[in-house]
Amino acid sequence: MNEEYSLEDFANNLLDMTTRCRSCMSCYSVCPLVESTHGFSTQGPYGILRSIYHGIKRDFAESLTVQDKQVLRNILYSCTTCGACDIKCKTSGAGVPIVELIESGRKLLVDEMVGPLKNQNTALKSIWNRGNPYGMPAADRLDWLKNLSEKESLSCKIVPDDGEVDLLLYVGCTASYEKSIQNVARSLVTLLEHMKINYGILKEEECCGSPANRIGDNQLFSDVFYKNTKKFVEYGVKHIITISPHCYNTFVNEYPDSMKEIKIQHYTEFLSDMMEDGRLDIAKEIAKKVTYHDPCYLGKKNNIYDAPRKLLRGIPAVNLVEMKRNRQDSLCCGGGGGRMWDEVEEVTRLSEIRLGEAMDADAEIIATACPWCHIQLHDAVQDTNNESKIVVKDIAEILVEAL
Repeated sequence: MNEEYSLEDFANNLLDMTTRCRSCMSCYSVCPLVESTHGFSTQGPYGILRSIYHGIKRDFAESLTVQDKQVLRNILYSCTTCGACDIKCKTSGAGVPIVELIESGRKLLVDEMVGPLKNQNTALKSIWNRGNPYGMPAADRLDWLKNLSEKESLSCKIVPDDGEVDLLLYVGCTASYEKSIQNVARSLVTLLEHMKINYGILKEEECCGSPANRIGDNQLFSDVFYKNTKKFVEYGVKHIITISPHCYNTFVNEYPDSMKEIKIQHYTEFLSDMMEDGRLDIAKEIAKKVTYHDPCYLGKKNNIYDAPRKLLRGIPAVNLVEMKRNRQDSLCCGGGGGRMWDEVEEVTRLSEIRLGEAMDADAEIIATACPWCHIQLHDAVQDTNNESKIVVKDIAEILVEAL
């Protein structure tokens, strides 16, 4: 945090912002945390804001104990940061930026060395030391590409070994290291090669910094975006396509103004443009009933709803059906806000509730466009023994099947 802007100033500003809440409680009706605890949670968005308010007031009065701060920490880190409350507050409340305030509260806890949760702290240390939150060696980051390159000659540049590049495929940590998601990265490369796109991949790609920002480590996030923006400029990058909506959101909304000179697209936007231009030709039929799960950081945060659906509708014979909650009303999978790295107590997992909605729509395939949604929903299918009834696939994987 900037030394000229003291911790007390930051806390006072946060205190002032929390008082703007009108206590209308509208946010409770859309909060996934309230839903996953079957209404037993007292900490929905309004409750979390009140916890922040009273925590700061008591801290100023020196009556907030370490144990109290730990309780406050557990409350703040239960939030998925999906943004449903922000949308609701804009239409039915005072327009309070609830998620921003929750994340600011987390920054306070990190600065005071109370936050984050234990496993989240391990993920942050791994970003510092290895450039990814999974604790994997940086040297293994491109291993996912080996199987593909062994089968066919790839035209993609490995930057900087092969020189500068205009169009960069930013793979992200999850698609690079999580074996269950690596096929998503391979599928996207297959599509780019099929369309004969000139593109490159960073040899030493590092985390975009989204986990650090969600969890509240401002110093780590600043270090990450400085290193990444320096690389993008150095290697002549003019256009970036991302696999993860979290990377996309971070680049578009949270990086410095220097990123405004670079065109940023989520891969579904890019492929949708290619389909419209006739460069992505899909010929094979997939006669399946497919439902699309809107990732929060693609939909609620960035209003990207149409491009993924356009791609699915462009596949011959696909029957695209909607779940009862879709687009901005879509239910969060439960993996956002740092919850991928630590368990939060729930009565029913959000991913299992969402799976139930997909099955109610008689879908055979849940299509995703986010690695974390893919993991959460796939685990839900396995945990509920529904593998024979429904499968989870990324849109890129489905498109490759239809080539």
